[in-house]
Amino acid sequence: MKFKAVFAFLAVAAITGCGPGGKGEGSKSPSAQPAPPISTAPQHETQGVIATVDGQILTLDHDGASAAPLAAGRTTFQAYGDVLAEAPLQPGARVTFKFRKVAVGEGWELTEMRGR
Repeated sequence: MKFKAVFAFLAVAAITGCGPGGKGEGSKSPSAQPAPPISTAPQHETQGVIATVDGQILTLDHDGASAAPLAAGRTTFQAYGDVLAEAPLQPGARVTFKFRKVAVGEGWELTEMRGR
């Protein structure tokens, strides 16, 4: 008789423990952030020289693109892994690159870069 009571108690405890997520949703990471929105701005192409590389931030001395509007000079660009994987990253490297306006905020992002 005690066996049935203990079994019934454990069964009820197991069922209530398997309910929908409430306080302890363990799948969400506190440091997880949503991916930035993808820009739909038009791409522009120009050429230049890598001045500095700081992680995913590249500073380029470039010829400019009048359609952008981006005057010739030194500009900082955000770059992502797919662009950086196939590009020369040494300061002083001569490159041809495509870029566009970022989706949120101010600035530019590289969409393609290759040595020339």
